[in-house]
Amino acid sequence: MRKLLKTKNNVKEKLTVLSGSILSTFIILNNRVFAESNTSSIDSFINFACDWLTKIGGVIALVGGVMFALGWQREDAEGKSRGLMTLMAGFMLVAIAQSKGLFGL
Repeated sequence: MRKLLKTKNNVKEKLTVLSGSILSTFIILNNRVFAESNTSSIDSFINFACDWLTKIGGVIALVGGVMFALGWQREDAEGKSRGLMTLMAGFMLVAIAQSKGLFGL
């Protein structure tokens, strides 16, 4: 009998928490917030930084390509590996700089 009462109390507690959570969610979702964001000063800096990061990434990728070519010429496995890693790092930097649209800029 006690086990049945415990089970009923647990179910009652869970239903209370669940209904409270759902009610809170509906209350929060129905709020309207009017806010103005003036981020023009930081947006211009981010555009400037992303332009330069694209150029720097291109230079790093170029250096990585040269390192890879020299490692291939010398038949140096470590040189090839470092060259490819540098090449990938440069292209990753270019990709990150070009993806500012993902952040709403």
